[in-house]
Amino acid sequence: MPNSIVVGMLWGDEGKAKILDELVQEAKEDNNQKVWVVRFQGGPNAGHTMCVRKDDELVKFVTHAAPSGLTSNSEIAIGPHTAFDTEKFMKELNEARELFNYDAGIHISERVGILFDYHRIIDGLQEAKRKNKVGTTKSGIGPFYMDNANRATRITFADYVGDNFHDKLKEVLKQKNKDLEEAKSLIPEFEDYSLSNYIEKLIAVHNPIREELKEFVCRLEYRLREALENGENIIGEGAQGTMLHVNMGTIPDVSSSHLLAPEGLASLGLPRRAFKIYGIEKIYPTRVGNGFMPTLAEDEFGVETQKNSGEAGATTGRKRRVGYPDWVISKYAAMLNDLDGIYLTRADCVQDKDLKVCTAYEIDGQEIAEVPLKLEIAKPFYSDKTYRWHLWDGTKDLSDPLKADKELAEKRKSLVEAGRDGLPEGLREFVENHDEYVRVPTIGVSIGPARGETIKLYKKYRPLIQREEFV
Repeated sequence: MPNSIVVGMLWGDEGKAKILDELVQEAKEDNNQKVWVVRFQGGPNAGHTMCVRKDDELVKFVTHAAPSGLTSNSEIAIGPHTAFDTEKFMKELNEARELFNYDAGIHISERVGILFDYHRIIDGLQEAKRKNKVGTTKSGIGPFYMDNANRATRITFADYVGDNFHDKLKEVLKQKNKDLEEAKSLIPEFEDYSLSNYIEKLIAVHNPIREELKEFVCRLEYRLREALENGENIIGEGAQGTMLHVNMGTIPDVSSSHLLAPEGLASLGLPRRAFKIYGIEKIYPTRVGNGFMPTLAEDEFGVETQKNSGEAGATTGRKRRVGYPDWVISKYAAMLNDLDGIYLTRADCVQDKDLKVCTAYEIDGQEIAEVPLKLEIAKPFYSDKTYRWHLWDGTKDLSDPLKADKELAEKRKSLVEAGRDGLPEGLREFVENHDEYVRVPTIGVSIGPARGETIKLYKKYRPLIQREEFV
């Protein structure tokens, strides 16, 4: 089982945590070594949802600040480019301790920056003042990464658990005071703000968290390299999706961090040659917030898929807009991330529906299979081929995965056991044509939210191999 990096290929919400959780299980079964799940970017604006069986019941668990390894009792680590929300991290850690008896190792890079309440306040202030809204989750991500670039207002984890934290916090908040004063008139819950009281409030909130987390500070890049040399498995966890990358996404409607897999390897000090990079692609793209989506489905397909598949953001609860498959974007993401393999997700959510596929854009009267900076100029060009498949009779409402599980668990299990041979003809055609277009093999098709509900298309994984050697 190779070490791996898992990234989203679209605008997030592709099902990364579910696939990552399965990769962790496979790694544990492979060599009984420790498995590390390392968050390498993004912050609490990303919600990772896992459905895990406990006492024969499916339990839904969502993380925002903590890596998804909590549900599998894996070593977890926070990389230096993450926007680290320690309040949410502690909440999720304690929930995992209670639900899953989590007691594995925790490793937090001394270099990672801390996301504070004032980042969220300033995020809300900036959005309120914008004429053209970004659709931010108001989780503080933009202001946090501005502080990273500003350097002087960045508080690292080493600062956070160090003896001079209070002085550093006061120094930073003095520089933020003008923005925080302005927030009083625009953000109702901040109307009683005063600098001195706010400093004391933050210190009171963070002192106990600092005390609990300080034992986990480390030079993460060295610890990861030691783990690699000891034969332990490392799985890097990306957040959001490629099309929200600060430079390579749909500017300006993007996140503020660097989402690509090669950037994750570089920031963690890990060698590309020792890793497989897997892209997670939901068969139909979705998007929350603002921003253009070329294949937006405003017809019956889009409305029904959004409703019946529970397409709502894990962080904000906002409804996700649904689109038809866009293989131009898929190929772009595969190229940027240097993918070795792809997992397609939510094949169950579009069974018995006609899927048309975008294979090029019309731009200035020309047919072009490239992603432009401004997607607004791209009109989707759909191939003549449509795809349709049938997996099972029964419920079509998958909006509540826990409820649907009781009816579909056995049906999903039988399809997984059948493997590649069990793929319905329409789905098999979709996969084959997708792989030929994107030029990266699909190695698994997810047909359910729970661990183990992915049809594997290849039987063997071998470390340090070329992508054509999957068998």
